[in-house]
Amino acid sequence: MSTLKDSQKLKRAPQFYSEAFKRQVVSEFERGLFTKAELRRRYNILGNNCIPRWLKKYGKFTYEDKLTFGRPMKDPQQQRIKELEAQLAKKEEELKVFKRFIEIAERELKIDINKKVWFQAVEEITNSSLLATYEICELFGYTKQAFYKRKSNARLIKYNPDIIRSLVLNIRKQLPRTGGKKLYIMLQEDFIKHNISIGRDVFLDFLKTEYLQVPKVRRYYKTTNSRHWMKRYPNLINNIPLNRPEQVWVADITYLRTKEKTYYLHLLTDACSKKIVGYQLADNLMSSTTIKALQMALVNRTTHHQLIHHSDRGLQYCSREYTELLRQNNILISMTEESDPYENAVAERVNGILKEEFGLHEAFKNYHDLKKQVNQAIKLYNNLRIHMSINMTTPNLAHQQKSIELKQWKKINRNRINSVPI
Repeated sequence: MSTLKDSQKLKRAPQFYSEAFKRQVVSEFERGLFTKAELRRRYNILGNNCIPRWLKKYGKFTYEDKLTFGRPMKDPQQQRIKELEAQLAKKEEELKVFKRFIEIAERELKIDINKKVWFQAVEEITNSSLLATYEICELFGYTKQAFYKRKSNARLIKYNPDIIRSLVLNIRKQLPRTGGKKLYIMLQEDFIKHNISIGRDVFLDFLKTEYLQVPKVRRYYKTTNSRHWMKRYPNLINNIPLNRPEQVWVADITYLRTKEKTYYLHLLTDACSKKIVGYQLADNLMSSTTIKALQMALVNRTTHHQLIHHSDRGLQYCSREYTELLRQNNILISMTEESDPYENAVAERVNGILKEEFGLHEAFKNYHDLKKQVNQAIKLYNNLRIHMSINMTTPNLAHQQKSIELKQWKKINRNRINSVPI
Protein backbone atom coordinates (compact mmCIF):
# COMPACT_ATOMS: atom_id res chain seq x y z
CA MET A 1 0.00 0.00 0.00
CA SER A 2 2.78 2.39 0.92
CA THR A 3 4.59 1.51 -2.30
CA LEU A 4 1.47 2.51 -4.29
CA LYS A 5 1.29 5.91 -2.60
CA ASP A 6 4.98 6.51 -3.20
CA SER A 7 4.55 5.74 -6.90
CA GLN A 8 1.60 8.16 -7.12
CA LYS A 9 3.70 10.91 -5.54
CA LEU A 10 6.46 10.30 -8.02
CA LYS A 11 4.03 10.53 -10.95
CA ARG A 12 2.63 13.98 -9.86
CA ALA A 13 3.91 16.62 -12.30
CA PRO A 14 5.87 19.49 -10.77
CA GLN A 15 4.09 22.87 -10.55
CA PHE A 16 5.50 25.96 -12.25
CA TYR A 17 5.06 29.41 -10.62
CA SER A 18 6.16 32.61 -12.32
CA GLU A 19 8.35 35.17 -10.60
CA ALA A 20 5.50 37.69 -10.66
CA PHE A 21 3.17 35.20 -8.98
CA LYS A 22 5.71 34.42 -6.25
CA ARG A 23 6.21 38.11 -5.50
CA GLN A 24 2.45 38.66 -5.38
CA VAL A 25 2.02 35.86 -2.82
CA VAL A 26 4.84 37.30 -0.70
CA SER A 27 3.33 40.78 -0.87
CA GLU A 28 -0.10 39.56 0.22
CA PHE A 29 1.40 37.65 3.16
CA GLU A 30 3.57 40.56 4.33
CA ARG A 31 0.64 43.00 4.10
CA GLY A 32 -1.27 40.72 6.44
CA LEU A 33 -4.03 39.95 3.96
CA PHE A 34 -3.72 36.15 4.26
CA THR A 35 -1.88 33.53 6.27
CA LYS A 36 0.35 30.95 4.57
CA ALA A 37 -2.32 28.28 4.85
CA GLU A 38 -4.92 30.59 3.33
CA LEU A 39 -2.59 31.45 0.47
CA ARG A 40 -1.95 27.76 -0.26
CA ARG A 41 -5.68 27.07 -0.43
CA ARG A 42 -6.44 30.30 -2.36
CA TYR A 43 -3.94 29.61 -5.15
CA ASN A 44 -3.73 25.79 -4.87
CA ILE A 45 -0.02 25.93 -4.04
CA LEU A 46 1.35 22.40 -3.59
CA GLY A 47 3.88 21.78 -0.86
CA ASN A 48 4.41 23.42 2.50
CA ASN A 49 7.91 24.68 1.70
CA CYS A 50 7.07 26.89 -1.29
CA ILE A 51 5.77 29.99 0.50
CA PRO A 52 8.47 30.01 3.25
CA ARG A 53 11.11 29.67 0.52
CA TRP A 54 9.61 32.57 -1.43
CA LEU A 55 9.42 34.69 1.72
CA LYS A 56 13.10 34.19 2.37
CA LYS A 57 13.99 35.01 -1.25
CA TYR A 58 11.60 37.88 -2.07
CA GLY A 59 10.36 39.14 1.29
CA LYS A 60 11.08 42.59 2.74
CA PHE A 61 11.60 41.22 6.23
CA THR A 62 14.17 38.89 7.82
CA TYR A 63 13.11 35.25 8.05
CA GLU A 64 14.83 32.38 9.90
CA ASP A 65 17.00 30.04 7.89
CA LYS A 66 15.03 27.15 9.29
CA LEU A 67 11.67 26.99 7.58
CA THR A 68 8.90 27.47 10.13
CA PHE A 69 5.87 26.39 8.08
CA GLY A 70 3.89 29.45 9.21
CA ARG A 71 4.87 29.36 12.89
CA PRO A 72 5.63 32.79 14.46
CA MET A 73 9.16 34.12 14.67
CA LYS A 74 11.10 33.42 17.82
CA ASP A 75 11.88 37.14 18.33
CA PRO A 76 8.59 38.69 19.67
CA GLN A 77 9.74 42.24 18.95
CA GLN A 78 10.54 41.43 15.35
CA GLN A 79 7.21 39.64 15.00
CA ARG A 80 5.38 42.69 16.42
CA ILE A 81 7.11 45.00 13.97
CA LYS A 82 6.09 42.74 11.17
CA GLU A 83 2.47 42.72 12.30
CA LEU A 84 2.37 46.52 12.63
CA GLU A 85 3.89 47.00 9.21
CA ALA A 86 1.33 44.62 7.73
CA GLN A 87 -1.50 46.54 9.44
CA LEU A 88 -0.10 49.84 8.17
CA ALA A 89 0.11 48.52 4.63
CA LYS A 90 -3.48 47.33 4.85
CA LYS A 91 -4.69 50.75 6.11
CA GLU A 92 -2.85 52.46 3.27
CA GLU A 93 -4.65 50.24 0.78
CA GLU A 94 -7.99 51.02 2.44
CA LEU A 95 -7.21 54.75 2.24
CA LYS A 96 -6.53 54.42 -1.49
CA VAL A 97 -9.89 52.70 -1.91
CA PHE A 98 -11.76 55.50 -0.10
CA LYS A 99 -9.96 58.20 -2.11
CA ARG A 100 -10.87 56.41 -5.31
CA PHE A 101 -14.47 56.17 -4.10
CA ILE A 102 -14.59 59.97 -3.59
CA GLU A 103 -13.13 60.58 -7.06
CA ILE A 104 -15.80 58.39 -8.65
CA ALA A 105 -18.57 60.12 -6.66
CA GLU A 106 -17.31 63.57 -7.74
CA ARG A 107 -17.17 62.48 -11.37
CA GLU A 108 -20.64 60.97 -11.40
CA LEU A 109 -22.34 63.70 -9.34
CA LYS A 110 -20.31 66.52 -10.95
CA ILE A 111 -19.46 68.19 -7.61
CA ASP A 112 -16.30 68.96 -5.67
CA ILE A 113 -16.94 67.07 -2.42
CA ASN A 114 -13.81 68.41 -0.75
CA LYS A 115 -14.79 71.99 -1.50
CA LYS A 116 -18.39 71.49 -0.45
CA VAL A 117 -17.97 69.72 2.90
CA TRP A 118 -14.38 70.20 4.11
CA PHE A 119 -15.37 72.71 6.79
CA GLN A 120 -18.16 70.55 8.21
CA ALA A 121 -15.85 67.51 8.11
CA VAL A 122 -13.05 69.25 10.01
CA GLU A 123 -15.50 70.63 12.56
CA GLU A 124 -17.01 67.21 13.34
CA ILE A 125 -13.79 65.17 13.15
CA THR A 126 -11.90 67.54 15.49
CA ASN A 127 -14.29 66.72 18.33
CA SER A 128 -13.58 62.97 18.15
CA SER A 129 -10.04 62.70 16.76
CA LEU A 130 -6.66 62.62 18.50
CA LEU A 131 -5.18 64.60 15.60
CA ALA A 132 -4.62 68.32 16.02
CA THR A 133 -6.88 70.72 14.12
CA TYR A 134 -4.11 71.83 11.78
CA GLU A 135 -3.30 68.20 10.93
CA ILE A 136 -6.92 67.49 9.99
CA CYS A 137 -7.08 70.68 7.92
CA GLU A 138 -3.94 69.67 6.02
CA LEU A 139 -5.56 66.36 5.10
CA PHE A 140 -8.20 68.36 3.19
CA GLY A 141 -5.69 70.80 1.69
CA TYR A 142 -6.56 73.79 3.90
CA THR A 143 -4.80 75.71 6.66
CA LYS A 144 -5.89 76.08 10.26
CA GLN A 145 -6.37 79.82 9.63
CA ALA A 146 -8.82 79.10 6.80
CA PHE A 147 -10.82 76.83 9.11
CA TYR A 148 -11.11 79.37 11.90
CA LYS A 149 -11.93 82.17 9.46
CA ARG A 150 -14.72 80.07 8.00
CA LYS A 151 -15.88 79.20 11.49
CA SER A 152 -16.00 82.87 12.44
CA ASN A 153 -18.05 83.69 9.35
CA ALA A 154 -20.33 80.73 9.97
CA ARG A 155 -21.48 82.30 13.23
CA LEU A 156 -22.72 85.29 11.25
CA ILE A 157 -24.28 83.61 8.27
CA LYS A 158 -27.12 81.35 9.15
CA TYR A 159 -29.18 82.91 6.38
CA ASN A 160 -32.95 82.73 6.47
CA PRO A 161 -34.33 81.34 3.18
CA ASP A 162 -37.61 83.18 3.76
CA ILE A 163 -35.79 86.54 3.83
CA ILE A 164 -33.86 85.77 0.63
CA ARG A 165 -37.00 84.56 -1.11
CA SER A 166 -38.80 87.76 -0.11
CA LEU A 167 -35.92 89.95 -1.37
CA VAL A 168 -35.85 88.11 -4.71
CA LEU A 169 -39.62 88.39 -5.17
CA ASN A 170 -39.55 92.12 -4.37
CA ILE A 171 -37.21 92.70 -7.32
CA ARG A 172 -39.07 90.26 -9.54
CA LYS A 173 -42.25 92.31 -9.02
CA GLN A 174 -40.64 95.03 -11.15
CA LEU A 175 -38.08 93.02 -13.10
CA PRO A 176 -39.79 89.63 -13.44
CA ARG A 177 -37.15 87.99 -15.64
CA THR A 178 -33.90 89.25 -14.14
CA GLY A 179 -31.32 86.46 -14.07
CA GLY A 180 -29.67 85.03 -10.98
CA LYS A 181 -26.23 86.61 -11.39
CA LYS A 182 -27.68 90.11 -11.70
CA LEU A 183 -30.06 89.48 -8.78
CA TYR A 184 -27.09 88.49 -6.63
CA ILE A 185 -25.34 91.80 -7.34
CA MET A 186 -28.49 93.87 -6.93
CA LEU A 187 -29.19 92.31 -3.50
CA GLN A 188 -25.77 92.95 -1.95
CA GLU A 189 -26.93 95.94 0.11
CA ASP A 190 -29.98 94.00 1.33
CA PHE A 191 -27.77 91.07 2.32
CA ILE A 192 -25.61 93.38 4.44
CA LYS A 193 -28.68 94.97 5.97
CA HIS A 194 -30.05 91.55 7.02
CA ASN A 195 -26.61 90.27 8.09
CA ILE A 196 -26.65 87.61 5.35
CA SER A 197 -23.41 86.31 3.83
CA ILE A 198 -24.05 83.95 0.95
CA GLY A 199 -21.88 83.01 -2.02
CA ARG A 200 -23.04 83.41 -5.59
CA ASP A 201 -23.09 79.66 -6.32
CA VAL A 202 -25.10 78.96 -3.15
CA PHE A 203 -27.50 81.75 -4.13
CA LEU A 204 -27.95 80.29 -7.62
CA ASP A 205 -28.55 76.85 -6.11
CA PHE A 206 -31.15 78.45 -3.83
CA LEU A 207 -32.97 79.95 -6.83
CA LYS A 208 -32.96 76.55 -8.52
CA THR A 209 -34.26 74.78 -5.41
CA GLU A 210 -37.02 77.37 -4.92
CA TYR A 211 -38.01 77.28 -8.64
CA LEU A 212 -37.09 80.96 -9.00
CA GLN A 213 -34.97 80.56 -12.12
CA VAL A 214 -36.10 82.31 -15.29
CA PRO A 215 -37.05 80.01 -18.19
CA LYS A 216 -35.74 81.03 -21.59
CA VAL A 217 -38.13 82.10 -24.34
CA ARG A 218 -37.15 81.82 -28.00
CA ARG A 219 -39.18 83.53 -30.74
CA TYR A 220 -38.47 85.03 -34.13
CA TYR A 221 -40.58 87.32 -36.31
CA LYS A 222 -39.31 89.07 -39.39
CA THR A 223 -39.76 92.86 -39.39
CA THR A 224 -37.11 93.84 -41.95
CA ASN A 225 -37.66 94.19 -45.67
CA SER A 226 -34.27 94.84 -47.25
CA ARG A 227 -35.34 94.12 -50.83
CA HIS A 228 -36.08 97.57 -52.18
CA TRP A 229 -34.75 100.09 -54.67
CA MET A 230 -33.67 102.75 -52.17
CA LYS A 231 -30.03 103.61 -51.44
CA ARG A 232 -28.18 101.47 -48.95
CA TYR A 233 -25.31 102.75 -46.84
CA PRO A 234 -22.02 101.04 -45.80
CA ASN A 235 -21.28 99.69 -42.35
CA LEU A 236 -19.28 102.37 -40.52
CA ILE A 237 -18.97 100.61 -37.17
CA ASN A 238 -16.92 97.54 -38.05
CA ASN A 239 -14.72 96.89 -35.01
CA ILE A 240 -14.76 100.50 -33.81
CA PRO A 241 -14.08 100.83 -30.05
CA LEU A 242 -17.09 102.12 -28.12
CA ASN A 243 -16.03 104.43 -25.29
CA ARG A 244 -18.69 107.13 -24.76
CA PRO A 245 -22.45 107.71 -24.85
CA GLU A 246 -23.94 109.21 -28.04
CA GLN A 247 -21.17 107.75 -30.15
CA VAL A 248 -23.39 105.17 -31.90
CA TRP A 249 -27.15 104.80 -31.90
CA VAL A 250 -28.55 101.46 -33.04
CA ALA A 251 -32.07 101.18 -34.41
CA ASP A 252 -34.38 98.24 -34.81
CA ILE A 253 -38.04 97.23 -34.87
CA THR A 254 -39.57 94.36 -32.92
CA TYR A 255 -43.08 92.97 -33.02
CA LEU A 256 -45.50 92.87 -30.05
CA ARG A 257 -48.97 91.33 -29.85
CA THR A 258 -52.43 91.89 -28.50
CA LYS A 259 -55.30 89.45 -28.83
CA GLU A 260 -56.61 91.58 -31.69
CA LYS A 261 -53.56 92.32 -33.86
CA THR A 262 -49.79 92.73 -34.14
CA TYR A 263 -48.00 95.97 -33.20
CA TYR A 264 -44.44 97.14 -33.80
CA LEU A 265 -42.07 98.83 -31.36
CA HIS A 266 -39.59 101.14 -33.12
CA LEU A 267 -36.49 101.52 -30.92
CA LEU A 268 -33.31 103.58 -30.80
CA THR A 269 -30.65 102.50 -28.29
CA ASP A 270 -27.29 104.00 -27.35
CA ALA A 271 -24.76 101.29 -28.22
CA CYS A 272 -22.36 102.24 -25.42
CA SER A 273 -24.61 103.07 -22.45
CA LYS A 274 -27.38 100.65 -23.56
CA LYS A 275 -30.00 103.34 -22.83
CA ILE A 276 -33.16 103.36 -24.94
CA VAL A 277 -33.13 106.97 -26.17
CA GLY A 278 -36.21 106.89 -28.40
CA TYR A 279 -39.17 104.63 -29.11
CA GLN A 280 -42.59 104.57 -30.75
CA LEU A 281 -45.33 101.93 -30.66
CA ALA A 282 -47.63 101.58 -33.67
CA ASP A 283 -49.52 99.05 -35.75
CA ASN A 284 -47.41 99.71 -38.86
CA LEU A 285 -43.85 99.61 -40.21
CA MET A 286 -44.05 103.00 -41.92
CA SER A 287 -41.07 105.35 -41.92
CA SER A 288 -43.22 108.12 -40.40
CA THR A 289 -43.49 106.01 -37.22
CA THR A 290 -39.76 105.29 -37.20
CA ILE A 291 -39.14 109.06 -37.55
CA LYS A 292 -41.13 109.70 -34.35
CA ALA A 293 -38.75 107.44 -32.42
CA LEU A 294 -35.79 109.29 -33.94
CA GLN A 295 -37.31 112.68 -33.02
CA MET A 296 -37.66 111.56 -29.40
CA ALA A 297 -33.99 110.56 -29.36
CA LEU A 298 -32.94 113.90 -30.85
CA VAL A 299 -34.91 115.83 -28.21
CA ASN A 300 -33.20 113.83 -25.45
CA ARG A 301 -29.73 114.20 -26.91
CA THR A 302 -27.27 115.79 -24.44
CA THR A 303 -24.02 116.24 -26.43
CA HIS A 304 -22.94 117.46 -29.84
CA HIS A 305 -20.20 114.90 -30.47
CA GLN A 306 -19.97 113.04 -33.75
CA LEU A 307 -22.77 110.47 -33.81
CA ILE A 308 -23.36 107.42 -36.01
CA HIS A 309 -26.82 105.99 -36.65
CA HIS A 310 -26.63 102.23 -37.30
CA SER A 311 -29.49 100.03 -38.48
CA ASP A 312 -30.38 97.17 -40.78
CA ARG A 313 -31.32 97.83 -44.43
CA GLY A 314 -35.03 98.08 -43.77
CA LEU A 315 -36.86 100.45 -46.10
CA GLN A 316 -37.90 102.61 -43.09
CA TYR A 317 -34.24 103.50 -42.44
CA CYS A 318 -33.41 103.90 -46.15
CA SER A 319 -36.35 106.24 -46.85
CA ARG A 320 -35.60 109.79 -47.99
CA GLU A 321 -37.47 111.40 -45.08
CA TYR A 322 -35.56 109.40 -42.46
CA THR A 323 -32.08 109.82 -43.95
CA GLU A 324 -32.72 113.52 -44.55
CA LEU A 325 -33.54 114.04 -40.86
CA LEU A 326 -30.28 112.30 -39.93
CA ARG A 327 -28.27 114.55 -42.25
CA GLN A 328 -29.94 117.69 -40.90
CA ASN A 329 -28.62 116.76 -37.47
CA ASN A 330 -25.11 115.91 -38.77
CA ILE A 331 -25.52 112.22 -37.97
CA LEU A 332 -23.54 109.71 -40.04
CA ILE A 333 -25.55 106.82 -41.56
CA SER A 334 -24.37 103.24 -41.12
CA MET A 335 -26.15 100.01 -42.12
CA THR A 336 -25.59 96.29 -41.92
CA GLU A 337 -24.11 94.72 -45.02
CA GLU A 338 -25.68 91.27 -44.62
CA SER A 339 -28.67 89.73 -42.87
CA ASP A 340 -26.57 88.50 -39.94
CA PRO A 341 -28.26 89.72 -36.68
CA TYR A 342 -24.82 89.99 -35.05
CA GLU A 343 -24.16 93.04 -37.22
CA ASN A 344 -26.72 94.82 -35.04
CA ALA A 345 -26.19 92.77 -31.88
CA VAL A 346 -26.98 95.45 -29.27
CA ALA A 347 -30.34 96.31 -30.84
CA GLU A 348 -31.26 92.63 -31.13
CA ARG A 349 -30.26 92.01 -27.52
CA VAL A 350 -32.34 94.93 -26.23
CA ASN A 351 -35.35 93.55 -28.10
CA GLY A 352 -34.83 90.24 -26.36
CA ILE A 353 -34.46 91.81 -22.92
CA LEU A 354 -37.69 93.79 -23.23
CA LYS A 355 -39.58 90.67 -24.26
CA GLU A 356 -37.99 88.06 -22.03
CA GLU A 357 -37.38 90.08 -18.86
CA PHE A 358 -40.22 92.63 -18.95
CA GLY A 359 -43.06 90.48 -20.19
CA LEU A 360 -43.55 92.05 -23.61
CA HIS A 361 -43.67 88.61 -25.23
CA GLU A 362 -47.19 88.14 -23.86
CA ALA A 363 -50.36 88.67 -25.91
CA PHE A 364 -52.03 91.68 -24.29
CA LYS A 365 -55.77 92.31 -24.10
CA ASN A 366 -55.72 95.52 -26.13
CA TYR A 367 -53.54 98.39 -27.32
CA HIS A 368 -54.05 100.39 -24.13
CA ASP A 369 -52.65 97.60 -21.96
CA LEU A 370 -49.76 97.01 -24.35
CA LYS A 371 -48.86 100.72 -24.47
CA LYS A 372 -48.91 100.94 -20.68
CA GLN A 373 -46.64 97.90 -20.37
CA VAL A 374 -44.20 99.24 -22.98
CA ASN A 375 -43.82 102.59 -21.20
CA GLN A 376 -43.28 100.88 -17.86
CA ALA A 377 -40.85 98.32 -19.27
CA ILE A 378 -38.63 100.96 -20.90
CA LYS A 379 -38.64 103.08 -17.75
CA LEU A 380 -37.61 100.10 -15.60
CA TYR A 381 -35.06 99.00 -18.18
CA ASN A 382 -33.35 102.40 -18.28
CA ASN A 383 -33.41 103.00 -14.52
CA LEU A 384 -33.15 99.60 -12.80
CA ARG A 385 -31.85 96.91 -15.16
CA ILE A 386 -28.07 96.48 -14.65
CA HIS A 387 -25.75 95.31 -17.44
CA MET A 388 -22.57 93.26 -17.26
CA SER A 389 -20.96 95.07 -20.17
CA ILE A 390 -21.19 98.47 -18.40
CA ASN A 391 -19.80 97.10 -15.14
CA MET A 392 -23.12 96.29 -13.51
CA THR A 393 -24.63 99.78 -13.73
CA THR A 394 -27.95 100.90 -15.20
CA PRO A 395 -28.25 102.50 -18.66
CA ASN A 396 -29.27 105.88 -17.20
CA LEU A 397 -26.23 106.03 -14.91
CA ALA A 398 -23.91 104.92 -17.72
CA HIS A 399 -25.40 107.52 -20.09
CA GLN A 400 -24.48 110.30 -17.66
CA GLN A 401 -20.78 109.42 -17.80
CA LYS A 402 -18.39 111.09 -20.20
CA SER A 403 -16.60 107.84 -21.02
CA ILE A 404 -17.33 104.15 -20.50
CA GLU A 405 -14.98 101.18 -20.52
CA LEU A 406 -17.03 98.29 -21.85
CA LYS A 407 -16.38 94.85 -20.42
CA GLN A 408 -15.97 92.23 -23.13
CA TRP A 409 -15.93 88.42 -22.98
CA LYS A 410 -15.57 87.58 -26.67
CA LYS A 411 -13.36 88.84 -29.45
CA ILE A 412 -15.42 91.03 -31.77
CA ASN A 413 -15.67 89.42 -35.18
CA ARG A 414 -15.92 91.22 -38.47
CA ASN A 415 -19.18 93.17 -38.82
CA ARG A 416 -20.14 92.45 -35.21
CA ILE A 417 -20.47 95.31 -32.78
CA ASN A 418 -20.19 94.72 -29.07
CA SER A 419 -21.09 91.01 -29.17
CA VAL A 420 -21.03 90.61 -25.39
CA PRO A 421 -23.58 89.90 -22.64
CA ILE A 422 -25.53 92.99 -21.59
